[in-house]
Amino acid sequence: MGESFDVVTKCMSFTLNEQFMEKFVDPGNHNSGIDLLRTYLWRCQFLLPFVSLGLMCFGALIGLCACICRSLYPTIATGILHLLAES
Repeated sequence: MGESFDVVTKCMSFTLNEQFMEKFVDPGNHNSGIDLLRTYLWRCQFLLPFVSLGLMCFGALIGLCACICRSLYPTIATGILHLLAES
């Protein structure tokens, strides 16, 4: 029960071509087939900060509407968007 596991992380930088390479079901084995989910998540990861920023801006717009309308419902929506954007 008192076992501890040391996790070692290694930072690597990838070129643009390496960023868009296919990922395989069994890493390193090119005969195992392409893992489409991992491949497309890896390719689209640079979009995540923009999605987060978009959610923040949309939340600010709803917050502005909440001030103008003096209603609680847009405020609740703003809180939900901030949670989605992980701010």
